Amino acid sequence: MNKIIMLAVLIMAVVLLQRPAQAGAFGTAATLRSEHFSLGLEPSLAFSPTEFLFYFHGGLGLTPSIDLDAKLGLGSYIYFGADVEFKLVPDSRYGPGLSCSLGAHGTSNFGLDATLNLSNRFRTFSFYAALDADIEILEDEGTNETSILVPFYFDLGVAIPLSRQSEFLFEGNIALSEPANSGLSGGIIFYF
Repeated sequence: MNKIIMLAVLIMAVVLLQRPAQAGAFGTAATLRSEHFSLGLEPSLAFSPTEFLFYFHGGLGLTPSIDLDAKLGLGSYIYFGADVEFKLVPDSRYGPGLSCSLGAHGTSNFGLDATLNLSNRFRTFSFYAALDADIEILEDEGTNETSILVPFYFDLGVAIPLSRQSEFLFEGNIALSEPANSGLSGGIIFYF
């Protein structure tokens, strides 16, 4: 019974907390190969206000240049989202890659996502920089008014291969507009 009450309190807190969600890019401009998939784990810390989320990532290669990504974040609030990533320019050792992803997410509110990701592969690591824009649709239950927030982020990260099937990522998220929240994250992705 106590677990049910605690779960109900958690759900109520999530419903009452109206805040923009932050998930970052957590990856380079490379897309997964057809019929391959990935699983990732990413602890994330936002600074002001301080919020912690632990993300679970999953990806599936649909074509050689398109993949589908889904993520679930648990912690200060609950985050779930999915996006489709399109490879625009291949990421290679000889030049930078470019991708664009479009998607949606939910917390206590609904949002749309768009990310433009530029990355370059070097001998022992890849560096990426992404411009991440969200459109947050917030509803005030007390007044039934709807407001729209558009937080922008600049994500900088490094991906370091650990093996042929895994890599470590470290990323900084820089808030470019209100109500975006700067933060840091890191984690590991496994490829199958």
